Amino acid sequence: MILQASTIVFIGSHLSIPGKQTNHETGQEEDKPPLETMDRKDVMKFPFYGSAALFGLYCLFKFQKELANLLLGLYFTGLGVLALAGLVASLVQPFFRGKFWSKVHQFNIPMVDQVSVTALEVFCILLCCIVGYIYYTTHHWCTNNLFGVSFSIRGIEMLSLGSFVNGAILLSGLFVYDVFWVFGTDVMVTVAKSFQAPIKLVFPRDWSAPVGQQFSMLGLGDIVIPGLFIALLLRWDIARAVKQGRTISEGCKLFFYTNFLAYILGLVTTVVFMIWFKAAQPALLYLVPACLGAAVVTGAATGQFSDLMAYKEESPEKKEEEENKKKE
Repeated sequence: MILQASTIVFIGSHLSIPGKQTNHETGQEEDKPPLETMDRKDVMKFPFYGSAALFGLYCLFKFQKELANLLLGLYFTGLGVLALAGLVASLVQPFFRGKFWSKVHQFNIPMVDQVSVTALEVFCILLCCIVGYIYYTTHHWCTNNLFGVSFSIRGIEMLSLGSFVNGAILLSGLFVYDVFWVFGTDVMVTVAKSFQAPIKLVFPRDWSAPVGQQFSMLGLGDIVIPGLFIALLLRWDIARAVKQGRTISEGCKLFFYTNFLAYILGLVTTVVFMIWFKAAQPALLYLVPACLGAAVVTGAATGQFSDLMAYKEESPEKKEEEENKKKE
C-alpha cells in the first residue's frame, strides 16, 4: 500500500512539470497543455462540497444501495476506462508512430461538444474496455486498483493548487473533514465499504487466503490531495532553479524530496495506528501535519519560507486578464 501510493505521487508529480512534448502527427516539439488551476474560492469550498457529496452517498446507500452501486459503478467504470486509456496511450505513444496512429479525428457528440481523438487513443480505449468489463462483472481488486492508480496519476498530473497558501488551506480543511467523518460518525467508513467503485485502492491482508479475503483500503483522496501539494513543491523547486540559473537536477528538488519523505512517513504512521487500534484511521490526520510541517520546516531552515508563501501558479486565462488590466 505504501509503495503503491508513494509511487503514484512520485510519477504524477513529475508528469505535472511544464515542458515540451512531441507532437507525433507533425514530429515537432510543442508546449504541454497547461494545468487546470484551482483558485482560493475552489479550495475553500472543496471540504464543504466533499462533505455534501459524502453524506448524500451515505443516505443513498441507506435506502437504495443496489441501485446506487449499479448506476454509480457503471459511471465510474466508464471514467476509469478513459483514465486508464489516457495513461496507456501516453506510455505506448513512442512505439506507435506514423500518420495512421497520430491523425486526429473529430466527432460531435450531443450534449458533450466536439471531441478530438487519435486512432491510438481509440485503440487504447477499446483495449481498456476489456479491463472495464472485468472490473464491472467481478469487482476484482486488481482491476479496481488499475483504475484507481489511473485516476490518481491523471489527477496529480493535470491539476494545480495554484499557490502554496491554497494548498495549505485545502489540506487544513480536509484534515478537519477527514477527522470528523471518520471519528465523529460512521459515514466515511460506511460509504467506503458500501461503494463498489474505484474510488479507493484495496490490498489483501492475507495473500494466502484465496476465498473470503479481507482488505485494507486507502482512499484516492489520501493520495491525490497530498500528491497535488507535493507536485506543487516540485514545480516550486524547478522554478527556483530556473530563476537562479541552476541546472535542473535531482539536487535542486529539496522541497519535493523532504515532502515526499514526509508523505511516506505519514503513510507508515497511518498503517501503524490502524494495526495498533484495529480500526479505520483518517489518513489525512497524519499526512497533513507531515506534509505541511515538512514544507514549513524546510522553508524556515533555508530562509525561503516567505518566497514559498508568495509562490503562485496562474492559469493562462488569468495571466492574460491581469496583463490586460496592467495595459489599461
